[in-house]
Amino acid sequence: MGVEFRGLGLGANSGGSGSGGNSRWRLRELANQEHFDWQIIKRVLKAFVPYWPTAILVMLVIFVSAIGNVAPAWLTQKIIDEGILKGRLAELIWLTLTLVGVAIATGLLGVWQNWLSNLIAQHVMADYRLALFRKLQEQTVNFFASTQSGDLVSRVMNDVTAIQNAITTTLVGFVSNLLMIAVTLTLMFKMNWRMSVLAMIVVPAFVIPTQRVGRVRQKLQAEIQEWLSAMTVQLSETLGVSGALLIRMFNREEAEEKKFATANVKLRDLQVRQGLIGRWLFMWLGMFSSIGPALLWGYGGWLVIHHEMELGVIVAFTTLLSKLYGPLSQLAQVHVNVLSSIALFRRIYSVMDLETEVSSGPVILQEQGVRGRIELRGVSYSYPDYTGQEELRPALQEVTLTLEPGQKVALVGPSGAGKTTLLNLIPRFADPTGGSLLLDGVDCKTLSLRSLRAQMGLVPQDPFFFHDTVYNNLRVARENATLEEMEQACRAAQIHDMIADLPQGYQTMVGERGYRLSGGERQRLAIARVLLQGPRIVLLDEATSALDTVVERKIQDALAVLLEGRTALVIAHRLSTVLSADKIVVLNEGRVVAAGKHEELLQTCPLYKELYEVQFGVQSTPEPEQEAKEGRKGGQIDR
Repeated sequence: MGVEFRGLGLGANSGGSGSGGNSRWRLRELANQEHFDWQIIKRVLKAFVPYWPTAILVMLVIFVSAIGNVAPAWLTQKIIDEGILKGRLAELIWLTLTLVGVAIATGLLGVWQNWLSNLIAQHVMADYRLALFRKLQEQTVNFFASTQSGDLVSRVMNDVTAIQNAITTTLVGFVSNLLMIAVTLTLMFKMNWRMSVLAMIVVPAFVIPTQRVGRVRQKLQAEIQEWLSAMTVQLSETLGVSGALLIRMFNREEAEEKKFATANVKLRDLQVRQGLIGRWLFMWLGMFSSIGPALLWGYGGWLVIHHEMELGVIVAFTTLLSKLYGPLSQLAQVHVNVLSSIALFRRIYSVMDLETEVSSGPVILQEQGVRGRIELRGVSYSYPDYTGQEELRPALQEVTLTLEPGQKVALVGPSGAGKTTLLNLIPRFADPTGGSLLLDGVDCKTLSLRSLRAQMGLVPQDPFFFHDTVYNNLRVARENATLEEMEQACRAAQIHDMIADLPQGYQTMVGERGYRLSGGERQRLAIARVLLQGPRIVLLDEATSALDTVVERKIQDALAVLLEGRTALVIAHRLSTVLSADKIVVLNEGRVVAAGKHEELLQTCPLYKELYEVQFGVQSTPEPEQEAKEGRKGGQIDR
């Protein structure tokens, strides 16, 4: 989408919206905060609300699994005390079979729990991806012009994929370990409260050291995602057709490889550090996991020797310690993982919280009732300096202009005059910062964006096509269009014969951005696409590329069909367009300095005369015969 309109000049030096301009700066600022954010935790939990029935089932399965995991310790005590030591063979066999059955049932419950947990995780991740995509679809074209597409792709794909561990392992692990600890402690205190107190003495050693480790891992996780994003940006730019051509043209292969290698090494080192962070903590936890059983064997053995406790109890206790210290250790790691995951969710929410700069109105246009009268009343437009400062720079200043239904208006002026910005305001790619824009007397801000843009066809200077077939690229204009309708539009655009000669005709792949087609073919296919759409209003930014006479003539014929009977606003580069326009509007420094017909402007507007003379090297109004000749050549007026 960002590529689609790049030919219209939507970049750092063209029109842009206030918040869209510094959106990338704002995304980074939000993503790099480092603290435990309860608001983010609450938002994460809300994502599970639609799946609460499955979540409750998971918790029930976890609870039953926790009981199943501690039951073997209790059964072991009974096997020793009631079976082996008392010589009861039948009870020994029954308890042994019960132990086997519990183990099998617990294993099956674990598989079911894992399936349910992953089911919820995949649903939540899909919801996040869709929510991010929808939010990005709401942004203006200027947002995409000022934000690297690779960074956005990384947030939608890499960041969302990375949270799977947070959902399945961290969140589910937290609940599972918490229930396991609760069930284990309940059984332990029921068996012997003094031994339970002794086992709990080392618990603080599992909890205290985790906070610092969590903060460090959170910071590293944010850095890792930033470098992943940077590498995704470089890959998306250098592996595209345009980037590949540029790199080879300027022999930048080694430089790009060096840049990628640097980022790759940085990412490797960060991930190695992330893997090592907390190793001392986990060594500490492992050490106390061994100290606890040693204390119990010593104290428990003393109790058994003095006949104050049965042998099966101490064996059961040492078995239960693994069910206590293991979850405690994992619970400590959950705290660390939660802090790491916050960095991921913060990056995701920084996109989801972006403001929508252009909002759809409630009024839906009736297609048959649109006349196509466009009116700009004192329209001004400013965009920020893309450094993140709130300094506004004017692109248009109090422009008043009217396009009557069926009228063809040409925009001319020097580069940076505001022509592209004005063109972009008509379909509300951005909204004016001052004044108002009306369609058939109705303020465009009150109109539904979908119905407004359905009445407007755009032929950009550098038409974009998906890496798909000719057929599917035409269907972008009207999804239910038949092949016959496509062929009719292509014939009118002087492109059907070329398509018919392709190896698979309309099913031929056009290549990335349509690079398998020539410049003239892309322009005519773009015209065919708009003809298929059938809009009431046409917005055209004529291409400046040099074309041979035959192709130029075909494009002129196609444009004549396209503009016939439609309201048209054209950024004119060809003299033929200027001469055939019903009105020519001259822009300079964001203001309308003159408007009228060609002959009139040559006499009354010095700027227009200068543009004309510089471009064509003539000093006076050409004779009619010369005009026709110049028109056939398709001369261009500098933007």
